[in-house]
Amino acid sequence: MEKRQSGRIPWAIVLLILLVCVALAFGGAKLSRKLFAEKSFGSYRTVEIANLQDLQATSDGFVYYDGNTVSSISSSGDVNWSYLVGGSAGFSATDYGVATWVEDTITLIDAKTGSTTFNGKMEADVLSARIGDKYTAILVGEETNGKIVLMESGGKQISQIVLEDVTVVDYGFFSNGTLLWAMVCDTNGTVPTCNIQTYRPGKEIVGSIHDNEQLAYAVMFQSSRVLVAGDTYLRSYDYTGTEDASQRRLVYGWYLASADANSSDPLMAFVNDAQCKGESAIQDVRMMRSDLDRVVRLPFGCMRVVAMGNAVYGFASDGHLIIYATDQPSAQSYQLNLHVDEVYGVTRDGVAILLSGSTVCLVSLK
Repeated sequence: MEKRQSGRIPWAIVLLILLVCVALAFGGAKLSRKLFAEKSFGSYRTVEIANLQDLQATSDGFVYYDGNTVSSISSSGDVNWSYLVGGSAGFSATDYGVATWVEDTITLIDAKTGSTTFNGKMEADVLSARIGDKYTAILVGEETNGKIVLMESGGKQISQIVLEDVTVVDYGFFSNGTLLWAMVCDTNGTVPTCNIQTYRPGKEIVGSIHDNEQLAYAVMFQSSRVLVAGDTYLRSYDYTGTEDASQRRLVYGWYLASADANSSDPLMAFVNDAQCKGESAIQDVRMMRSDLDRVVRLPFGCMRVVAMGNAVYGFASDGHLIIYATDQPSAQSYQLNLHVDEVYGVTRDGVAILLSGSTVCLVSLK
């Protein structure tokens, strides 16, 4: 009688089966991404910058500093102007102009022409500056004992705001450039608190917002309202600082990642706290404005989201672009033919400003 031998699958066949399984899994993943990536964005303009030190997006392009000059570039990639400022300079770009400074010397440059509107010395080192439609605000002095100097176009000084024992978090202009706001953080107490003051340049304080229930970190403007985002609530105030409690929204667990500053009813994109801190890619987004509060899930994890117009744009480092419009039930996903290292913003005419290596890529989103 013959003995039966127990059957064994040869190692070569086992290895072949494993390779087939891996190939199927990989192919399935690629197919899934292709199904989401409805079409490819392959057309974009590039700007090569040899020694990029800093770059700031504006609503119609961007401004960059290369360690020697400050240059303005349009959303189509054309050079508007370049201005020699020398080494170790700081700068701030807005739609109205560019402020650049070295120690206590500041230069104000017109956004359209690139011509100098003011050049001079301040009473102390310049920390930052903001050029508005009608005025320019310049923060000078020390981190916790600063002073905001307000100027008219041409450099005529109209007032100073002394900010003792507080740190200026952010500031800017609103109400068609006629009013100034400043957010300051007071760390002298047991719990840090942030306050927002509103001023009429050359005159008195218009209003003051104090929030002792949470740590506020962002200010936006909605028609005649001031929106303040904190770690617990999104609150709405009038210009004097009186809250409309009926408009308060709970945002605990969400962080404001982006808001459309060019809108009177800004679209805001809140992201999950854990995803915002880098514990995982951004995939859960809360889209919010006056008549909207909607949580959406992006098909792919993103490194950055940008709120602009009526849509939230998500950008992944591998080149995936996600567009989630407020009036659409689901997201559109596309594949950019580039690796994304940094996302600077989206212009008013729908051009994404991205960095890939040392190349700035201007990708049309329309």
